[in-house]
Amino acid sequence: MTILAIVIASVFATTFLAGLVGGGYYWDFGNALGFLALAGLLFQMVPYPRSQAARRHERLGYWVLALAIAHALWFLAGDATVRVYLQPGAPFYMWAGLIGLLAMAVLCSLARLPDRMRVHRRYSSFRTTHRVLGFAVVAASALHVLPSGFYLATWVQWGALGAIVMCTCLGRGYWVRLSRPPSASSAVFLMFGGVAVLLFVLLRNGVT
Repeated sequence: MTILAIVIASVFATTFLAGLVGGGYYWDFGNALGFLALAGLLFQMVPYPRSQAARRHERLGYWVLALAIAHALWFLAGDATVRVYLQPGAPFYMWAGLIGLLAMAVLCSLARLPDRMRVHRRYSSFRTTHRVLGFAVVAASALHVLPSGFYLATWVQWGALGAIVMCTCLGRGYWVRLSRPPSASSAVFLMFGGVAVLLFVLLRNGVT
């Protein structure tokens, strides 16, 4: 739980390094859902022993996917500008977000038991494919968040987010030495995430 809380807090704190300017309750809430999905994705990239926490990891993955979908549908439902951004000629970062969302859906679908056995006969094959797809989703998410300039507009913020990504995605040598694998229930993720989303929206809209 501690590691999950640190990852969520770090991702959201990074967005405040350039100040507290917001875009209004609707816009800030929709983007807060996206940042929570990103934080959950990065936490999911932290490796853990095969025999431990697998079920929690799977369930949390579904919540991360649900948040990413909610983030997209929130803007599609209430901001006509986003619909224009999904037409041919739209900014690349919008297409990167869509690609990341689709890749995440594939990632979750191919990880389901016992369905994944139809695709991967050996666990080693599944693990490699799952990890590669995970990196692809992280890369697409980064290309969606950073070039847009929303909330993360400075090189300091880019560097801070990059450090978080490196720690979660490339710190396998450290994570595998932990006596207990980094895992958290979906309820804990939603509890910490709900607090982070609430603070994100309130602080950016002058409510303290």
